[in-house]
Amino acid sequence: MWDRSAAIDGIRALLPLALPAPFFGLVLGVQIGESPLVDNTAGWASSWLIFGGASQLAAVTLLNAGGSAVLAVLTVLAINSRHIMYSAALQPRFRDAPLWFRYIGPYVLVDQVFATSDARSDDDSMAYRVSFYLVSGVCWFLLWNLSVLAGILVGNVVPASWSFDFAVPLMFLGLMVNALKDRPGIVAAAISGVIAVMARDLEPAGSGLLVGALCGMTVAALLDWRLESGSDEQTDHSLKNDR
Repeated sequence: MWDRSAAIDGIRALLPLALPAPFFGLVLGVQIGESPLVDNTAGWASSWLIFGGASQLAAVTLLNAGGSAVLAVLTVLAINSRHIMYSAALQPRFRDAPLWFRYIGPYVLVDQVFATSDARSDDDSMAYRVSFYLVSGVCWFLLWNLSVLAGILVGNVVPASWSFDFAVPLMFLGLMVNALKDRPGIVAAAISGVIAVMARDLEPAGSGLLVGALCGMTVAALLDWRLESGSDEQTDHSLKNDR
């Protein structure tokens, strides 16, 4: 089950969202390299075990601030809980995918891979969907892990005046723009962005992104439900008039 055109399309779709990733990875890598509590090897291992930038950064920041390991784990679980909703959203699309894919696929389900896969047409063949998804996920996995490793290795020589903090909001801004496909998406993106900015200082680090994402998805779900209810009511009304 392989579709070469889907693989190429997956890379192309991921490129705009991937541009800030090396800087975000460098931010995390530098944090790990400068941490007196997080070993470099263990810190880099978190990149391919947890594979979630916002939660990794929050965990390292929390540990450096004196937080317990239990609290760091709970924070990672809380921030990454949004992937449950991603899985639920993609489940109908991959319901008939091979068993091996259903075991491997969730490992590379990150924000960017979800955003690009969710934007695809429902008319794509299963081979196309699987190829598109896996190539996007593997490319993102390699880019992220190499960026974090680079940050760990060069963190000691990067001047303090070089701030890459812009990369985190820039990457999520790209995701927000990608969601602007319909009214619920536009409203959800706007609400997520505003709340994430307002809650940027919320502790532990990264919680603001989680709060913004949850609020945006909740509003989008309510709008979708409202629009579907209105559509059903109009259909029923039309059927009654036809009778």
